[in-house]
Amino acid sequence: MDEIRRLKRTNYLALAVVVAFAAACVLGLLALREWHRFSREKWLQDPENRTRIVDDLLANHELVGMTEEEILALLGDHDNEAGYFQQQDRFIYWLGPERGLMSIDSEWLILDFAGEVVTGWFITTD
Repeated sequence: MDEIRRLKRTNYLALAVVVAFAAACVLGLLALREWHRFSREKWLQDPENRTRIVDDLLANHELVGMTEEEILALLGDHDNEAGYFQQQDRFIYWLGPERGLMSIDSEWLILDFAGEVVTGWFITTD
């Protein structure tokens, strides 16, 4: 009888460990998802980590077709004075150090305009 009780206790303990691990994984994934979610506040307050949230921005905001005013309302002032990729009818936004293990360059979000409407975008490094 004692052997059965000990085995039950061991099984309950193993189940509790598995449930705790699964809950920690779910909570970790939710936190990671939130960490990568775009918000205007994150974009403006933490420009060095824009590479972390730019994919969510592009997935959830149709930039093509937006006006200059709408872009400025969403992303704030551009970085056109940075000296890179300057061209008329273009907004440039610094995203931070390039993603990857060897982060040597910076990443940039480039928005091209025709008139006052975004016609295309791309991400590049300097």
